[in-house]
Amino acid sequence: MAIPIANPVPTLGIIELSSIAKGLMVCDLMLKKAEVRLLKAGPVGCGKFMILVTGDEADLLEAVEEGRGRAEPYLVSWTFIPNLHAQVLFALQGRRSDVAPTDALGIIEGQALAALVQAADRAVKTTAVRLLELTFAPDLGGKGYFTFTGELAEVEAALATAEALLRDEGTFIQSEILARPHERIQGFVHDGMESLCSSRG
Repeated sequence: MAIPIANPVPTLGIIELSSIAKGLMVCDLMLKKAEVRLLKAGPVGCGKFMILVTGDEADLLEAVEEGRGRAEPYLVSWTFIPNLHAQVLFALQGRRSDVAPTDALGIIEGQALAALVQAADRAVKTTAVRLLELTFAPDLGGKGYFTFTGELAEVEAALATAEALLRDEGTFIQSEILARPHERIQGFVHDGMESLCSSRG
């Protein structure tokens, strides 16, 4: 799910709900509560509703807290990141890194965008890995994933950090590490599904 962000956004708040109707109401209340900018709001896979906002740190926190409180009992996941890493912002804009997988490739799969963004942000801030992509789309059935690359030890550390966060949030599905990934797998990650499909004999 690409997020159309015109300018660098150092802060990010996400509220994810299991009700579309409640999501619209919560979005309205958040915008009325504080001076924040709406980046994206709308239904995503499996009938969920996603709200992404940015703004001054204090205002954003106020809006996110309002959204959390008003979203119950339909709150699926939420996050407030006051200093979003540039790699995560890049990935949220639907852009893929031009870095090819190196020594190892890590993949994390989860059920909530808010938790995935938080996990990706923590992984790239605490280890020397490069985030390759972050995908969360309606055709994934409400699931999402992100991939990253680096030296094997760094990928292992990043995966452990991200997986622990997702498990704490109850949104973890699966994680894997590919050591020295095959060139066709590298092409899939670097260029997308179309590249992998077109390379089949």
